[in-house]
Amino acid sequence: MSKSKFLIVLIFVLAALGSVSAVAAQEVTDLSLWVFVNDHGDFLTHQAERWNEVNPDRPISITYTFVEYTALHDNLLAALLTGTGAPDLADIEISKFATFTKGDIHLLDLTEVVDPYRADLIETRLAPYQVSGAQYGIDYHLGAFLMYYNSEVMEAAGVNPDDIVTWDDYVEAGLQVTRDTDGDGNVDVHMTTVEAGDVFTARSLMLTNGGGAYNADGELILDSPENIEALQFMQDLVRVHGIATAAPGGNHHSPDYFAALAAGQYASVWMPQWYMIRFPNSMADLSGKVIVRPMPIWEEGGYTTTMGGGTGTAVTDQTPEAERQLAMEFLAFAKLTYEANVELWTDLGFDPMRPDVYEDPALLEPSEFWSGEIPFEVLLSELGNVAPEYTGPQYPEIATIMRTTAMYDLIENGVPPEEVIANMVAELEMMAAS
Repeated sequence: MSKSKFLIVLIFVLAALGSVSAVAAQEVTDLSLWVFVNDHGDFLTHQAERWNEVNPDRPISITYTFVEYTALHDNLLAALLTGTGAPDLADIEISKFATFTKGDIHLLDLTEVVDPYRADLIETRLAPYQVSGAQYGIDYHLGAFLMYYNSEVMEAAGVNPDDIVTWDDYVEAGLQVTRDTDGDGNVDVHMTTVEAGDVFTARSLMLTNGGGAYNADGELILDSPENIEALQFMQDLVRVHGIATAAPGGNHHSPDYFAALAAGQYASVWMPQWYMIRFPNSMADLSGKVIVRPMPIWEEGGYTTTMGGGTGTAVTDQTPEAERQLAMEFLAFAKLTYEANVELWTDLGFDPMRPDVYEDPALLEPSEFWSGEIPFEVLLSELGNVAPEYTGPQYPEIATIMRTTAMYDLIENGVPPEEVIANMVAELEMMAAS
């Protein structure tokens, strides 16, 4: 080959390589994401890096925008209804999710990309983000309820938390724990608190007793006997047994409540697993004093726990057609693979939805804060019978009513649970008719 011909061939080869590089660069798909928790955006950004390592021929990048909680849900709904301005992916908090699945649904059906992982998942965690069997969101965690005990307070009362199996056991132990410790005639220590301004106490009791807001068929079941029994028990903890009080501030997230719990005024509280991070962040003085135990059960063979809180990530129908499949496959990869579930704990401190990772070494590290114990061993023991939670069109309104009036009436005003629920149903009917 002559020198001139060689140079011509070389030029064409280099040009071709340059074109390939340019095409490769153009193939990086940028997906926009809205979050109301920065850690969620960081997590999915990291998962995109992991995706690119596994799928070098289909690279993506995540550009996330933090939007304040209320503004995110309001702006997202407006964007979806008007057909413009929505991101490709969006976090939607569980109590708001049903707002986005009424009427025409502008979220993509994720069932196809979830199905390959389904056998490895705790199926009940998928339910809150389903409509008529179709999957529209994927959560970051299981959110299993646990009981958190102050071991010092329990020991001082001569009670072993490991002896508590049923709610009857819990009440009996509470009668021993709840007492006047300084002799002034006033109770200084209570077994627990209940929320008169939030949903976690009530909802956990309702669900594990077989109740809830909706059933699997999407029917409203608020007035079920199971819900009435659960709310009666909650009220009785305060007004009959006297082992509980209303949580300071109305909920288990107020500074006043954190201070009282840290001071040893309450021996226990039941909240979802993600509440674990509240202890080192807001009650650091309890380090080495708190132990995690399973939720008490209503009866032998009954539900062992249920789920609380949550945020479902969805793919919107404003994602460009050519990028939809990629976006959906990435979301499943980022939330449902084994590696992702390990990192949900190591990066975010959340309990994974895959039981097979609960014996991974990364999840079995003893914790100095948690009295040198391994919390995930307790979680694993609860996963045999997790009560599902189903949502429906008025799920957001139910949560609002419970937070603003219903639980206050139940606990502070002593309104019978049948009447509390009847008032809730009547208010929902008025909302539906307006």
